[in-house]
This record gives sequence, C-alpha cells and structure tokens, in this order.
Amino acid sequence: LVMPEKGASGSVQVQPAAQVPPRPDQFARTSEDQVSARPEKPAFIGERDTEATSDSVPDPTAAAMPSQKGIDPIQGEVETTESRFQDGELGDSGESKPAEPVAEVASPAPEMPSAASPPAVDKPAGTDARPGPEAIPATREKLAQGPNPIDVPFQVEPKDEEPRSTPASRLTEAELPKPPSPVKEAMKEKPKEATTVGKAPGFKGYQRKTQISGSISRTGRSALAVENSAMGRYQAALSRAVELEWQRNCVRYRDFITPGFLTARFVVEQNGKVRSVNFVEPVQSSEVQKGFTLNAIRQAAIPAMPTDLKKELGSDPLELIFNFYF
Repeated sequence: LVMPEKGASGSVQVQPAAQVPPRPDQFARTSEDQVSARPEKPAFIGERDTEATSDSVPDPTAAAMPSQKGIDPIQGEVETTESRFQDGELGDSGESKPAEPVAEVASPAPEMPSAASPPAVDKPAGTDARPGPEAIPATREKLAQGPNPIDVPFQVEPKDEEPRSTPASRLTEAELPKPPSPVKEAMKEKPKEATTVGKAPGFKGYQRKTQISGSISRTGRSALAVENSAMGRYQAALSRAVELEWQRNCVRYRDFITPGFLTARFVVEQNGKVRSVNFVEPVQSSEVQKGFTLNAIRQAAIPAMPTDLKKELGSDPLELIFNFYF
C-alpha cells in the first residue's frame, strides 16, 4: 500500500481494489520502536523481529491480531507504523546522526622571526633551557660620564682596496638557508577546527496506522507478529526505493492528480532490474498518474538480491503487487 501525503489535489477516495489472494510470505512494514524478540508464530515477514502487541483494548472475540486505533483500512490493508513523507537518501532510518566532532588541539602560535634576534643554538640534551647566572654576561659599565662628549678619531680604509675573499668556512649569501615564511608556518601549525559532519536526512515514507480490532492481550507499542528474514529485508528495501520515486513524482505532477488508485504487478530479476510491469484492472486514475507510476517502478534504485535470498529463490525472479492510492 503506497499513499502520498494529501495536498490541494484532494482526499483519498476509498475504492475496492483488485482482490489478491493472500500469500504465506506476506510482507509487513515495521519500525525501530517495535523491535522485540523473534515471535513464536510469525504471521508476516519483514526486516525486523516484532511481537504482536495491542495499544488499545483487545476484543476476545476477534482474530489473533493486535488492537489499535487508526484510519479506516483500504482494501483490508493492515498498517501499524506512522511517519510523514521526507525526501532524502534511502536507508533504514529517516534521521541523520551527526558524526563525532573533531577534537580541537591547541598548538602554540608560531614565533615570528626577528632580524634583531640571534639564531637559535642547539643545546645538549638534559640541559635547562633557561640560562644560569654564570651564562649571563655582566652589564658593561660606562667608562666616563659627563656633559661634554669626546670625539675619538678612527681610521678609514681606502676605497681602492681590493675586496677581501670570503673564507672557505663561511657560506655565501646564496648558500645560506632561507628563513621559513611566517604565513606558511602559521598555516602548517593551524589547528583543525572542531566541526560536526552529518549525513543528509534519510527517506521516510508516508504511513498511517489503520483501525484493527484484535484479541492480542499483550499491551505496548502496537505491532504485528513479524519475522526478520532475507525476503522481508529485501522487500523492505525494494518498497522504499519504489515509494521514493513515486512520492517525488506525486510532488512533480500534483496539479494532474485526481483521487483514485492503481494496482501494479511487476517482476524483479535477481540483479534488481524490473521487467513486465502491468496494471491490474480496474484502473481508476488518469493517464498522467499511470505514466509517472510506471516510471517510478522502472526508475527506482532497486538493489540486487543478496546471496542468501538468491539461494532461497534459486534462479526464479520475484513477483510483486503494489497498490498505489492517490
């Protein structure tokens, strides 16, 4: 059962859809808050183990089903989950969890080199970085003090003297190592900023709980007796992929939607490809609705079947029937 959220196009027109015989492997949607131990007698398959539980007063004379309040069921469909449509990436959950923030590491600011400061000298290991009293040169005392300065003559070297050669032990200016750029060093030492990286919100389908009258006396979050199985997990992923494309098309073509329904029968190969899509009579919708529903099934990102499901089916494909209500 696939339904869009209702907008200006109108409300759902409940019509009897094509009767489909029940199958022993009937799929049922589940949610995280329904997870429990594996039921002893599962009546449905899905992607989670859930036990049949009622959230309303049970009826002892009713069938062995949960009792819950909700909308009137369409075509006898049973739905125990609730969610609003949310476009996003396909996944098990519609909520995005932020990643752990990157720890901010404090690093000292790089020292700016000064032309007046002497070059650093490596000291032997184990020595204190602070100089002792004996290493501090004594302050030179002034030789004379007074108001009258004394001019001292000094000898000026002649200009025509040939320049002296650089000693072999001294490096030339071109050979001297260049000091590091303060900007580059600051960029290297810049700590990583603490950021929170999160995934995009995940896709959520549109589901509404249906009215069910059952005899299950176990109380809690209403749920069906569902068994987690390979077939159930694959059908859950497949239905999300088809509904995602169909919901997007309902938004694109909302001006052309009229109340009605479609029942589509299609076959999925083991590689995830769809073939032989047919609409089951009666069809109560416009040609536009039939067209974008057909495209949604064919263009859905259906994954390939897992290995355990391939072993279960052998070489057979999977046949599915979806009801689309507008």
